[in-house]
Amino acid sequence: MASSEGKATMGRNIKRYIKQNEMTAAHLAEVIGVSTATISDWSNGKTYPRIDKIEAMAEFFGISKSDLVEEPNQSSKAVITDEPVLMAAHWGLDISGLPDEERSRVIDRAKSYIEGLIADYEDRNGNR
Repeated sequence: MASSEGKATMGRNIKRYIKQNEMTAAHLAEVIGVSTATISDWSNGKTYPRIDKIEAMAEFFGISKSDLVEEPNQSSKAVITDEPVLMAAHWGLDISGLPDEERSRVIDRAKSYIEGLIADYEDRNGNR
């Protein structure tokens, strides 16, 4: 599933947006349809949300999904290029010519996306 670094980054971002919006974890849980314990697990980097919950939080906070899954200094640059980058990874395009930092970002984003799809599949099929 998601790397411990990815879970920790997501957790910090969730905490930051809860605080910025002057709300409680319980309120966010109610809005997106999960338990307060689930929000706590996400916020503390214990588990990683499914892609539909990432989308719900991004929509609720009025931010992009990358604002939740990436470090704050990376997300502003990523907003412009996320879709083409994910499409390149999906279609198996050669990314070897990209600078190391960008190539790593493509790989990390693709991994996060796939992990979210797997978690969603497992949740829907009772494999957890």
